[in-house]
Amino acid sequence: MPKIESRRGIAQYEATILLVVISLSLGSIVYGGLKKETGLRAEPVFVNEETPIGGNPTIARVVVNSSSVTTITSFSLDQASSVEGVLSFDGSSFFTSGSLCAAGATTFFSVHAPQAGTLTVTTSGRAWIAGTYGSAVTVSPGWHEVMIQASDSCSITLPGGGAVPSRWNSSSSVVSSIPVEGALSGTSFTFYVPDGSGRHRLLMTTNGGFDVVAL
Repeated sequence: MPKIESRRGIAQYEATILLVVISLSLGSIVYGGLKKETGLRAEPVFVNEETPIGGNPTIARVVVNSSSVTTITSFSLDQASSVEGVLSFDGSSFFTSGSLCAAGATTFFSVHAPQAGTLTVTTSGRAWIAGTYGSAVTVSPGWHEVMIQASDSCSITLPGGGAVPSRWNSSSSVVSSIPVEGALSGTSFTFYVPDGSGRHRLLMTTNGGFDVVAL
């Protein structure tokens, strides 16, 4: 009997050791997974500031500050997305267009100035360039928002004399359907948005997260 009890004791001991080894292995796998997860970059936190500027339609200046460097990947207003074309506003709703200007609507997008100089917009309507009304504005190198109101024809000339194509192309390095004033990457972004009536929803997506602004 003592030998049998001894064997049982050894068997129980071996079983206990085996369970401990299995537990440690599982713990290592779980810890490794958690370690990888915690190694992911934290999503940025956004703080928004909206300032009505006036005009007809009313223009809202929206500033989005990010807690970390991020890059804008798309910009949407209600159901209209910059992924689909140039953002446009008809006085009540937003939609997209393949043209940089449209009769009976306000289009807004950004163009890239290769150098400092005069950015010129020739249009049958009214132009807004880099935060001010005017058909010719002195700008620095980089991205600048352009807004064209109620125009059936338009042309844009960059500093240095380069012409901007009148049709939107998603692969263009000169025109972006994201209407940003400044860089597409950074910690602070400025947008000018026409907002004539009702409540609208602005959605900015980045490579690190997204931000929603109620206009």
